[in-house]
Order: sequence, then C-alpha cells, then structure tokens
Amino acid sequence: MTIYINGVAFDKVTVLSADRETRRTEINYNTQGDMLIDLVNRKYRLKVVFGLLTGEELASLRSLTAEIFVTVRFTAPEGEVEAQFHVVNEPAPAVTKVNGVTLYSGTELIFLQK
Repeated sequence: MTIYINGVAFDKVTVLSADRETRRTEINYNTQGDMLIDLVNRKYRLKVVFGLLTGEELASLRSLTAEIFVTVRFTAPEGEVEAQFHVVNEPAPAVTKVNGVTLYSGTELIFLQK
C-alpha cells in the first residue's frame, strides 16, 4: 500500500487505518450559558504503520513530518483522499539488523486532519 506525504511516495505501508472522527471546532455560549454555535465536522485520523525502512527512507520520512502540517494522499473507502494533516507523533522505530544491514521496523505515525 502506498501513501503520499507532500508528494513523496511511501510504498512500504503495512497498516493504514483511516478512521473518521467527529470533532467540535467552535462552541460559543451567551451570558445565560445557552449554546449559540456548535460546528461539528468529521475529520480523518490516520494510523500508518510502515514495514522495514532503510536509513534513507526513515530520514526522508522524519524530514517530511518535521513540518507542522503536511499534505497526505491515501486511498479510503470514499476513494482517493488528499488533505492537510498534522503529525501527532514523531517516527521512532526499532532498529533491526537483517543480513548485516540496519533497517528500521515498527515505524508508526498518527495523522489528524486539519
């Protein structure tokens, strides 16, 4: 499975969970405590788990996710989705040695739609 972060393809995605969450974005009250406005939106929460990554792939992923907001394109049940997300966590994988080559496994990212 492939996702795109700021136009860069990452094809070693082993798990992609694209949940839709309901989030309140604005709530205002008058002086009597009555709710005046309550805007509710459905937004994506992505959980992305990558397979074995090389050092170069991990460095590229870390540099892209260093920004506050990134553009992510992925396939959801609704079709191809492209939206702005922010990264909740920084990729912190486990180091694995395979045939003397250092690879990174278990890299997981959580994205919340802007």
